[in-house]
Amino acid sequence: MSGESSPVVFKIYEHRYTFQGQFAYAANMIRLSLEMMGHTEGDNPDLHIYNHTCRDLEPDMPENSIIFKPTAPTSQHFQICDTGYANSSALTFEDPTPYTDWRAYDITEWNEIQSLIERRANKWDQSVLINGWDEVKDVKEDHILVIGQMPDDETVNGFGFKGHINRIDMILDKLEGENIVLKLHPKYKATSVTEKRAYRKWEEMKNVQILKGFTTIHSVLPKTRVAILDNSTAGIECMMHDVPMITYGYPDYHWVSQDMRSLTQLRGMIETVDNWYNMQLARRFLCYYVFEYLCSDIDTTMNRLKELL
Repeated sequence: MSGESSPVVFKIYEHRYTFQGQFAYAANMIRLSLEMMGHTEGDNPDLHIYNHTCRDLEPDMPENSIIFKPTAPTSQHFQICDTGYANSSALTFEDPTPYTDWRAYDITEWNEIQSLIERRANKWDQSVLINGWDEVKDVKEDHILVIGQMPDDETVNGFGFKGHINRIDMILDKLEGENIVLKLHPKYKATSVTEKRAYRKWEEMKNVQILKGFTTIHSVLPKTRVAILDNSTAGIECMMHDVPMITYGYPDYHWVSQDMRSLTQLRGMIETVDNWYNMQLARRFLCYYVFEYLCSDIDTTMNRLKELL
């Protein structure tokens, strides 16, 4: 589906998550944008709209379908794709270079990125369930940041292969003696015997500082030398702070990270970070991603829908 489209009937399904918070905002933006484009909502749709899934998980999904998913950098940003979201989205597999030509960013865009940093923006910043974020006052200088995700999140257990906690454990072992900060997902709590054993081991590692709970990553990244992550949306915040990334989960922003395929590459990637990291390229991708690819209001949603329909 591409180019100008004739009027269609669309339907938005509360497929996996009920429309509250970020999901409600995204659904409303899509509904209003489609109506402004001359399309109508109805029960016999030509266009099917799902949330928080991908085509691989939905064998009965009609061909004329799109998928949306809230994401960083704020609670008003969301992704729309006809394939999936995060590391199942088309952007993950289709080199964006021919479409963006790695366009230059302007100072207005970068000033907006700095404004987001200053106000500690994050994808949950409108959630009534979260009572503020704590600043990290004593984070170690010049550290290697290892970022954790929820191990049952389908992006690391379904889209990617399961075993996220094991992978973090192996990364920490590989970096024995290095200056490490481990930032766990804000909602993560070790539950299984295996996870509790791993967590106790990490606590005993003298070179590892563990950050847990709702601590803002914006207070950590200014002191980060390089970040290691699977495919977390924290990668967007790493780009905002000009932090080089080593990724091992093939995120949709892997185009500007070092794509680690074997643990044997890790030390070499860290030692040569000044050789492979291109700050200007990362900034250009980030500004394309935030200001053109993602949606956040009527204008950006309409522009994205016109690309897809």
